[in-house]
Amino acid sequence: MSGFTPMRWVRLAFVLAAAWSISAGVWGADHGRLSVAVAETDLESIVKAVGGNQVDTFSLFKGCILRKDLLVEAPAKVRLAKADAVVWTGYFNESAAIKASSDGTPSKGEAKGKPCKWIDVSPGATRVNVPTSVCDGYVDPSLMEGNPFFWLNPENGPIIARNVAEGLGDLRPEKRAYFLANATAFTAALDRDIARWKEELKPLAGLRVFCTQCGWQNFSQMGGPTFVVCKGTPGVLPTPDILVDHVKEMKAQIVLLDPNTPPEYGKAFRREAGLKVIDVPSSIESIPGAKSYSALFDNVVKSLQKAAGK
Repeated sequence: MSGFTPMRWVRLAFVLAAAWSISAGVWGADHGRLSVAVAETDLESIVKAVGGNQVDTFSLFKGCILRKDLLVEAPAKVRLAKADAVVWTGYFNESAAIKASSDGTPSKGEAKGKPCKWIDVSPGATRVNVPTSVCDGYVDPSLMEGNPFFWLNPENGPIIARNVAEGLGDLRPEKRAYFLANATAFTAALDRDIARWKEELKPLAGLRVFCTQCGWQNFSQMGGPTFVVCKGTPGVLPTPDILVDHVKEMKAQIVLLDPNTPPEYGKAFRREAGLKVIDVPSSIESIPGAKSYSALFDNVVKSLQKAAGK
């Protein structure tokens, strides 16, 4: 050691620093945050809760996923090409729009020889309007699994979180325990919220609520009001006058008007005496300041309580 002059120590320090810098750069390139594309803003809030500091997320769609012209939002297309994973609901309309937006361009993972991971959050989720026999007549193949908005039943939240944790864990095995722990914490907090919402909805039992967004039928699993929707083709509304007559036939007292509903329908509902119309978004993307999954249900419960005078 006596042969090491101060200058040699300086040189050694530079060599070690350079080696550390190179190794850190390599580690960062392979183990930085995962870029995760998420079909829905509401699901994105769950991915953020489960992924924590290991993910950067962005949503692919805005508005109703049932529409035939569903497209990936322009700002998301560039990021999608660099995504490590796509989190989706298993609904074919989403996958078709996502595939169409890629134009055959490989994702970041595919460019490295690793295909982009598709994480379907639907396995195990409870559905409504699931076809039970051929007596139901023709069923759109994309709706064979039932109503696609299963995340509007918050009791599916823990299942979604678990599916996300498993999918992210496949991408990053050394962080699997971290993702699963986050999913468990998310579930514990959501369970407390669900218990509170059920108590708040009990006084609203017997209330009939018509929803312009068919997905709210999933929320009816929580008890309280009965949620009814148009019996036509999902995603396709009849004329305003026909729909108003349909709502009256169902003896609905309140109309939940989704912001994506064409304005002529809201006008028709509000002209009808005896109907109370309230604007209630079916996604946190349309609720000012809302960031969490629970905020979506806090909003609908409070809106219903106010409309019912409870």
